[in-house]
Amino acid sequence: MLRNLGIFFLGIVFLVTLNLTFSFIGTAMAQESEIISKITNDDKQGKHDNDDKLVVVAQINLKDIERNGLLKVVGVINGEEFVKSISLDTLKETTKKLKVKFSMDQENEIVSAGKPDEFFVCAYHVKNIDTKITSYGKQGIIEYFDCNEGDIKSTTSPTQISLFKATSQVYNKTSTYYNLHSKPQVVSFATLANDTAKPSNDVSYLKKDIAKNDDKDSSNKPVKVKIIVPMEDKKDAKKIKIMAMLKGQIKSAIIDDVQKEFDKIDGYTIERTFAFDRNTDIGPIQIGDRYHACVSGNDLNPPEGSECEKRLIKHLDKTNALAAR
Repeated sequence: MLRNLGIFFLGIVFLVTLNLTFSFIGTAMAQESEIISKITNDDKQGKHDNDDKLVVVAQINLKDIERNGLLKVVGVINGEEFVKSISLDTLKETTKKLKVKFSMDQENEIVSAGKPDEFFVCAYHVKNIDTKITSYGKQGIIEYFDCNEGDIKSTTSPTQISLFKATSQVYNKTSTYYNLHSKPQVVSFATLANDTAKPSNDVSYLKKDIAKNDDKDSSNKPVKVKIIVPMEDKKDAKKIKIMAMLKGQIKSAIIDDVQKEFDKIDGYTIERTFAFDRNTDIGPIQIGDRYHACVSGNDLNPPEGSECEKRLIKHLDKTNALAAR
């Protein structure tokens, strides 16, 4: 009898333990992707989600992200721009992924979404959010970031895109280019007026200078980006939108009458130059920073109503050019 009661008691303990274990696992799994932040242009107008929305979901891997400061997430999708700042110090340490949802109308005044229209999303980790980085003395800091381009996979279900994957080389390419092309400090000899006028152990005639370079000479000048749009294959186009993003800043221009533009330039290659503030809220634009451009318009179909390209900033004192089609 006592033996049977002991077995019964052990069975009860086992079942209780098993229930608590599964409860803990369920909680941990829920926290792994606990934050879903929605970015939608329609929210600003008091509208609600419906079946006509185009949805893109950016899955941000937080494994190597310090939980301080914020993530500035920017994107250009279907001819529209999105910017969102997400505080990191409010996230739990158990949160492994962050899902950011972009929602918009499938059709706007520029373009109607379709497969395989192109788009991009970038995320910048901003650690110093208390003060705006503006001084030349802060140069050399490459903020941790990642960018990814994608194609619209569906207009009826969400398109997924990933950021900060372990295999991403976006940040490494920027950092490497900056280190290779930003000129270091050099030691130069001052002109010697009279060798005998100074003691042999006097080295005051040596001076340490910063090599003359883009970083210093252009620390307060806007950084210019020229977007080149070849349209020889779309001579009947009527309206397009050109968009460019650099260090979290997005600039755009709408060409309302493409035919009039062709007559004006006497050709079929449209150009627009955008000037970006050198000092941004996430740090100064530097050599090697990645910039993106997208051109959207229904008349660009086929093959795509939105086409995007990317390149690294090579000049701070000259215009950087990028062909977006």
